[in-house]
Amino acid sequence: MPALASLDDLKEVLARLEELKASHSEAYEAFSGILRKHRKVGYKNICKLLLGEATPEKLKGE
Repeated sequence: MPALASLDDLKEVLARLEELKASHSEAYEAFSGILRKHRKVGYKNICKLLLGEATPEKLKGE
C-alpha cells in the first residue's frame, strides 16, 4: 500500500532522520529499538505517547 504522504514529504522526513542519526546516533538507535520491539502497539499510539497527547489509559478508553 503506497504512503499517503507526497514523495517530497517522505524525502524531507528521511533527510531529518538521517541528520538526527548523525548527530545523536546512540539515542537514535535506542529509539529505533523501541519502535521495533513495540511495533504491534502501533506507530500512531507510540507517537501519541511520545508527544504527550495520550496516556496508556486514555488510549485504552479507561
